[in-house]
Parts: sequence; structure tokens; C-alpha cells
Amino acid sequence: MIDVMYYFLLVGYMKVLVATTVLRHEDPELVVMSVRKIFPDWTPEDVPSRRSYPDNSPPARLISEVEGIEYIIQDAKAHKILDTALDAMTLNSENDMSYFSLSRTAAAAGRCSFVVDDYVVGGTIDVTISTKELNTYLTELTSHPGREEYPRAPNDEISMTSDGDPSHWFSPTKR
Repeated sequence: MIDVMYYFLLVGYMKVLVATTVLRHEDPELVVMSVRKIFPDWTPEDVPSRRSYPDNSPPARLISEVEGIEYIIQDAKAHKILDTALDAMTLNSENDMSYFSLSRTAAAAGRCSFVVDDYVVGGTIDVTISTKELNTYLTELTSHPGREEYPRAPNDEISMTSDGDPSHWFSPTKR
């Protein structure tokens, strides 16, 4: 697996932007707490105070830069979904930038659950990553011993589809 410090020396700075939307009926403090379970250093400005419902104020978009995506990788490794993490994080990648979403409900429980649908109950945490050689970095970051037998790359023929369905494939050596 790639050494993260070596990677930064090699390609330079990585920017990770994390955002979520607080709807009128939601408690902003709970929303912030759920995002911080995945991104502890997330510090958005202008967090609205709790409002009484019904309220006619517009939804509030909270945005802040964070140090990295270590917790996502740790959780994916712990739950043996590193290939899914690679697929989800690179599904919308172009050049040196990618964006993906996580379930805010799952985050409240300290879990990473990638979102590929347009609408999710409980909201999403939207993550944008940009750096040089991003796909190479994410491939190395999500590496595991199984990739020795079944190599993977972003958007390869066995990646999940754009709607999150798995690609079905079978090894010619195993039955």
C-alpha cells in the first residue's frame, strides 16, 4: 500500500471538500455531529441555530475543507469493501478531481455508506477530492491482498455500474 506521506511529497497538495445541506426540519447540531463522526476536523462556518418547525428559511449548505479521507478507508477496510470504496469514489472522476456522497444517517452511527441514488432519506455528505494522479492514489489507498489475483482500476470492466449495481464476473481459474 502506498505511504500517504510519500504520495504527498510526490504529487503535492490534496484538497478534500466536504459539504452537506441542513433542511428546515433538521437539527443543525445533529447534522454537524454526524458529519464529524466521519470527518472529525470538519468545521463549517455559519452553522444555523436550531429553528422551530415549521420554518420558512431556506436550506443551509454547510461546507468545509478537511485533511483527508482516512476514516472512510479505515471503515472500508474493516468491513472488507475496499473495492466498493474504489468504485464509489471514482464513479464520478474526471482528470484530477472526483466527487461522491455518503449517507448522513450511516455517518451518525459512525459508518461509511456510499450513496449512488439521487435521493436518500436522512441526507448526504458530499465529498469532492482533487489532487494530481487522483485515480492512482485512490487505487493504491484501497489496495488489499486480493488485488494480487484480481487487479482493479477505476472504471474497469468489473466496476459497479453508475446506478450502483455490481458487475458480475467469474474467475476462469476458480469455480
